[in-house]
Amino acid sequence: YFAPEALIDGKGRQIMWSWIFDDRPDSVKRFSGWEGTYGLPRSLWLGKDGTLKMRPVKELESLRLNEKAISGIKVNSGNEVNLTELGSELMELEVTILPNKASRYGIKVCASGDGREETVIYYDNSDKKLKFDTRKSGLSFGRKIIEEAPFELQNKEPLTLRIFIDKSIVEVFANDRQAIARMVYPTLGGNGISLFSEGGNVEVKSLRKWELSPSNPY
Repeated sequence: YFAPEALIDGKGRQIMWSWIFDDRPDSVKRFSGWEGTYGLPRSLWLGKDGTLKMRPVKELESLRLNEKAISGIKVNSGNEVNLTELGSELMELEVTILPNKASRYGIKVCASGDGREETVIYYDNSDKKLKFDTRKSGLSFGRKIIEEAPFELQNKEPLTLRIFIDKSIVEVFANDRQAIARMVYPTLGGNGISLFSEGGNVEVKSLRKWELSPSNPY
């Protein structure tokens, strides 16, 4: 997420947008004729606690279609709850996980059925960070790393992740105060979703999924 720009809109909101790095080889970029893409616009504001807050602009909600919702999902330590039937190439997810003492917990997206490809987004309770693991996001190019962002849940605070997926772009927003955006390069066409936990059981209070209509009809 690089070279941010910002403005004050007609409603007095601070709106920021930026460029997401394109990690394809130079030869592929030249062949396709384009490089990089913009991330989603974010609203920024000063919270009551004096810290920076951020979330996707509210107008993005107008793109939502065909909502599906599940509540009260139990995820046992060391196991996964598969929700592949909810997956699609273009979608928004909102996941709320109740406070717990598990060491790591979160969600896998863009997963192939054979487990060879997956993008993993999770909260690491041991070092208080939001993490975005792209080591298995694609079989070919792309950054094979775990990106980390400082993020500490307060006492009894649930974790709420809003995740936007548009084929090769995944953006995640956590509790209105942290975000990570990356391009990923899956090759197997997987749209799988699963919840996981390590070092303790967790309860997912709610999971909502929307298909998204294109923002540009052209």
